[in-house]
Amino acid sequence: MTKEERPDSAFTARQLRLVETGVDVREQEPAPSDRAFMTRYLIQATLPHRQPKNDPPIWHRTNGHYMLSIRPGWVTDPKTRTPKCLGYPAGSLPRLLMFWITTEALRTGSRRLVLGSTLAEFMKALGLNHRNGGPGSARSDRKRLIEQMERLFRATISFEYTSLEVRRWADMQVAPKGELWWNLAASEHAATLWESWIELGES
Repeated sequence: MTKEERPDSAFTARQLRLVETGVDVREQEPAPSDRAFMTRYLIQATLPHRQPKNDPPIWHRTNGHYMLSIRPGWVTDPKTRTPKCLGYPAGSLPRLLMFWITTEALRTGSRRLVLGSTLAEFMKALGLNHRNGGPGSARSDRKRLIEQMERLFRATISFEYTSLEVRRWADMQVAPKGELWWNLAASEHAATLWESWIELGES
């Protein structure tokens, strides 16, 4: 887009950059290995961008007649042996995980996805730096990834379309079954005897 073609009175510099980036993206067809996929449900309404305050019993987002709602999952605390709320999947990591999950399911044609025998191996597949922050750091990608994986896999996500004529819904868990064998206290390269895996819900 030349300077003469730019309707400067109608667009800000930021809007023009977005338009030009959009044109570049459309003109550059990605290689098959670089393509990523996302479920259409999460295109219409997305997961939380940041952790909701005070962990309400349900979080929701609407887009016209469409609503996405999330109820957090619960797990048994290994130390106290009591149930605890995991909280909501939020931020960039759950979105990155959903891109990987959807793309991998389409690539393999299977609902059972192998995550690998080491955490470093899986983080590399996601494009994350396994060395960032270190295992004990609150900013560690390793710690945040495992936390957000559990939140995403165990949450119940509901999609609902409601109008005066019809009510449609789908309630699901991303991964109703799975095993995570990674130990944060161990080296990220430490291989486990068994591979970590998840099995996606059929829907």
